[in-house]
This record gives sequence, C-alpha cells and structure tokens, in this order.
Amino acid sequence: MHKFFGFIWELQKDVRRNEVLPLATQLTYRLIFALFPFLIFLIALVGYFDIEPSRLMADVSAALPEGIAEVVNEVIDEVFDTRNPAILSGGLFLSLFTAINGFRAVMRGVNRVYEQGDKRNILKQWGIAALLMLISAAAITLSILVLNMPFGLLLIPAILIFAIILIYRLANGQKHRLKELLPGAALTVIIWIIATAAFNWFINNFSNLSLVYGGVASVFIAMLWLNIISITILLGAQLNVNLKAK
Repeated sequence: MHKFFGFIWELQKDVRRNEVLPLATQLTYRLIFALFPFLIFLIALVGYFDIEPSRLMADVSAALPEGIAEVVNEVIDEVFDTRNPAILSGGLFLSLFTAINGFRAVMRGVNRVYEQGDKRNILKQWGIAALLMLISAAAITLSILVLNMPFGLLLIPAILIFAIILIYRLANGQKHRLKELLPGAALTVIIWIIATAAFNWFINNFSNLSLVYGGVASVFIAMLWLNIISITILLGAQLNVNLKAK
C-alpha cells in the first residue's frame, strides 16, 4: 500500500511538472476546430453501413451531453437527409485537413508527456495523423455497430481501449510493446466513460448553461467535454511513462 501511494504521489508530481492540465487545455483548443470536420467525415463513413439516421441520432442522444448531442444530430441530419454536395465533395477535403490537423495536436501532446520531440519528417507526421483519424473513426463506427448486439456494452470499452493503445503507439516516436500501453489506455477509457456519464448527468439535470451562454452554450459544453477527453488521454500517457520508468 505504501508503494501504491508513493507511485500516485510521483505520478501527480510528473503531471504537474509536465503541465498536463495546461497542455490538455491547448489540446482542447485544437480539437474544437477538428471536432465538427471529424464528425462530417465520421457520419459520411457511417453512411456506408445500413444504419438508420433515427437510430444513430438516438444513440448519440443517449451517449453525449444534451448540448453536444443536439449539434451532432444537426450534422447527421445534414449529411443523411439533405446530402449537401458541399459537405460530401469539396467541403469534405477541407474537413479532412482540419480533422487531421487536430490529431497532429494529439501527437504533439503525447510526445510532450513523453518529454521528447517528434523526429519524424513532416510528411510522415501528417500520414500518421491521418491514420490516427481513421483508427478513431473506425473505433467509433464499430462501437455504433455493436451497441445493440448481445454484450455490446462490454465490447465497446474493449474497442476503445485497443484504439487508444494504437493511438499511443503511433503518436509517439518511440517503440513500445502493446502491453506497456495497456494501463494508460484502460485508465483513459474508464475515466472517459465515468466522467462523460457524470458530465452528461450534470448537464441534463442541474446545469442551465443556455441562460448564461445563450446560443453558444452548445459550443461551451463541447469545449468542456473535449477538455475531459484531452485530460484523460494525456493522463493515460503519463501513467504509461511512470510505469515504464518504475
């Protein structure tokens, strides 16, 4: 028990030394610009599967805080119902560029936690960021497909953990064994699920941000939610660093 608390103490010291919380705020700023382009790409991808828009909207409403769900469902409606050519043609290229740039920010954040720069050339960095985006999109799409299957709720955390392991492995320039990345990925997904559920419950039951922020309340909620995601991703990476150094 003494060793456990000693490890936690060292972990929080490293979290503060590497400025994980301010770094997560910077990452959130980048992800805000990448969120909606990524959603456009993701929904266009999901459209290739036999999924009814009404079912997708219901799943989104159940999984995300109310403000974010409303915005996401608007994007779903735009892509599925109107089939706006600007979204599905030239606009998709711009969306991909913006979304990939957001995943480059994830790479920089992870490498900052590992206290190293990314020595890979710029083209390789962009290629890896594009691969991270595809991995994330595939994980979310697969999670949607298995949601209503038997034991689907048990499969989804496993899918997300595997995706986070791949993100850690590819984002960082160093070579790691997959089992070295498992603790941080598991912690990330566990905290992410619990924090998102708690945040969702608070927003839907106690918070009335629309009175304070008006029309931008949904954007504010999205920023808070993305900040939770950013913190969990970087905290998981820091856990892996400390366990490897132990």
